[in-house]
Amino acid sequence: MSAASIERAIPRAELERAGVLTSGPAVTANQVLNAWSILLPLAGSLWILVDWPRTAPTATTGAVFAVFFVLQVIGIGIGLHRYFTHRAFETTRWLHAVLGVLGSAAFQGPIDRWVADHRRHHRYTDGPLDPHSPHWMNGERPGSRWLGLVNAHMTWLFVCPLTDPDRYAADVRRDPISSWCCRHYAALCAASVAAPAAVGLAMGGPHEAMLCFFWAGCLRVSLLHQITWSINSIGHSFGRQVPDCPDESRDIGIFSLLLFGEGYHSYHHAHPNVAINEPTHLDLGGFILRGLRRLGWVWNLR
Repeated sequence: MSAASIERAIPRAELERAGVLTSGPAVTANQVLNAWSILLPLAGSLWILVDWPRTAPTATTGAVFAVFFVLQVIGIGIGLHRYFTHRAFETTRWLHAVLGVLGSAAFQGPIDRWVADHRRHHRYTDGPLDPHSPHWMNGERPGSRWLGLVNAHMTWLFVCPLTDPDRYAADVRRDPISSWCCRHYAALCAASVAAPAAVGLAMGGPHEAMLCFFWAGCLRVSLLHQITWSINSIGHSFGRQVPDCPDESRDIGIFSLLLFGEGYHSYHHAHPNVAINEPTHLDLGGFILRGLRRLGWVWNLR
């Protein structure tokens, strides 16, 4: 299925008003970027099984994995989501840069494309123009619930029309720091898997560097791909809804634990621009933001 197939269900004029691009070099480039962003770390993750037991992790590997996993969750949840997309707080320029680097290093696309897709998702949640709803697929109802879940989880990245960043993420493109991160996305992704290897080399030599590259680099990225995508698929199909939720989003506790509160997706859709989710005592991302506020590094938390 091609991205252009949505034109069979939705008139071109409506797509243009919605900021949806169905063909052209930008659409192809986005599909290629998504492909290598997913497949390269996945190949490294699978190599762990191919080369087992030489790739069996050590205690050092586990520790490095945990540190980089936490940093990546912060980059995705607090950085890409709460800050760049929803502007739920303000921060210093240096922390703005740190969040930009950590978010870009998640292999989930440049900041402007991530923000554009997510803002479009909120504008058209669980409707025909939602880029990743399990209830719609390129403007039409999917043939089965399973097909809808798979599409919302991953295949939309290859078949969904491109959300125009100039329409949905103009602020990201104007900002010198986030635009720099967008231009250097590939380099930041490379650094994302090289940095754990460098730490492993310093802590345990060449073999530990290899382990940290595959575990704390490639596997950490691929695992967080799956967890993040589960919010799009499972998080719009199963779980608890808050009373004032306007769509099919759901709260799922396990994803909230793994993503520092981001799994409270129904609450988030009911209150999309707040910095701290409910229940607050289970929103680790909210705890981090409150701590940063006490340090004077963030302010105006919504």
